[in-house]
Order: sequence, then structure tokens, then C-alpha cells
Amino acid sequence: MLHPTKLDSELFKSQTAYVKRNITVDTSTADFADNMMNHILNHRALEHPFFNHYAEHGLPPEKSKILYLETRHYFKHLPFYICGLAGLVDDDDSAGNDVLRFIAFNARDELGQSYSHSDMYKEFMFKKGITHDQLADYRPLPSTIALNQGIRTLYSTRPIARALGALYADETLSAGLVSKYNSGLAAEGLTESDRHFWTLHCEWEVGHSNAVFNIVEPYLQTDQDRSAFSEGVDQYLFLMENYWNGIERLIGYPDQ
Repeated sequence: MLHPTKLDSELFKSQTAYVKRNITVDTSTADFADNMMNHILNHRALEHPFFNHYAEHGLPPEKSKILYLETRHYFKHLPFYICGLAGLVDDDDSAGNDVLRFIAFNARDELGQSYSHSDMYKEFMFKKGITHDQLADYRPLPSTIALNQGIRTLYSTRPIARALGALYADETLSAGLVSKYNSGLAAEGLTESDRHFWTLHCEWEVGHSNAVFNIVEPYLQTDQDRSAFSEGVDQYLFLMENYWNGIERLIGYPDQ
């Protein structure tokens, strides 16, 4: 699969995706989810000026290290926060089993048997020259902490439709994020081998987004459900945009 920096919803409909979309999802739900996807992929949370500049030009080594230290604090706990969704499934919710299956599927992908994606990311950071001490001592920006805490709250607070909206934003946005991170690293001169963490996730995050698409139909049956789902999407995007604003202020641009 190609790894374009700019994504659109057609990529997620590919029959070669890691997880394919369920074609039996009703048209109304599919259209709503596609509209949400286009909103996510065109939002400033992904199309941020700083991030677009990074994707095209990369960063000098020391500024790049700061970016990837912040990035680690953004997502290092996400697999565990996603597990919080299990607490929102009611005993009499017949669709809840699919939510639980997604949680188990995601945890298996992210944590593996003994070697997690977090371990893989640490190896990537070491290749960039980030030391063990820098990893241990780094303190993230308040905006990064707010993103992390905000995601945790979204995934553990009712209504479940809002939490699933945040999850859909998370997984869909991630597909675009990893593509741009990968492009920025290529601009910095890293080899495909050194970018393995990112090229792998270019494939996986499209599949994870599709896996969420496949479970949300029962939770999008009413206008109230869809309003809550949209609210979850927008709250996640707000947190992510604020994350990039903080990094932009901290790092600036290479010519500054």
C-alpha cells in the first residue's frame, strides 16, 4: 500500500486494508461515518500548519527529538485508556460484545505477546539518538498532558456513543498522523528500516479505523446518539489541535 501524506475516505474502503469495512452496515450509518471521517481528515488537528511543514521539511535533530518525546507522551497510554470503554458496556447491551472484541483486538495489536508497540517506539527513539535519561527525565507540555488526560476521560465517561466518537476520531486521525510523521522522518533522511514503526502503522491504523466503523451502527440509531458521537469526535479533535499548538509554540520552525 502507498503511504500518502494526505488521506481521504476512499483509502479506508480498500479491499486490501488490514481490516476491511463491513459492507452490511446500513447506508445511513455508513454515510454518517464517512461524513465524520472527512471532517476528521480535514480538521486542523491533522492539517495543522506546523505538522504539514514538518511532513514536508522535517526538523533539525534536536528539535526532532523534542517532537518525538512529546509524541511518546501523547500515545503511550492509549491502549490502556481504550480498555476503559469496557466499563461503558451494559450487561443487557447485545452489541456490547462487539465493543469488547474490538478492545481485545486492539490490545493484542498494540501490546503483542511480549513485545509491544511501545517497546518498538522506544527502539525508534534510541535510533534517533534519544537517551534513556532523556526518556526518563522529559516532562511533556501542559497541552500534551491535557490531551492525554482528556482522552482518558472520553474513553471512560458515558454516553458510550460519545466515547465511540472519540475512538473513531482517534483511530482515523492516527492513520493520517503516522503518514505525516513518516514523511517528515523521510525528509530528515531516515531510512525505511529506521521508519519501520511508522510504515507499519500506516497499514494498521486504517484497519483500526475500519474496525471501529464496523461496531458503531447499533450506537448511531437516533439523532441523540449521532449528536453524542459527533461531540466525541469534536472533543478529541479539539484536544489534538491544542496539542499541535503547544508543540508549534515550543519548537517553532527550522528557520526560526
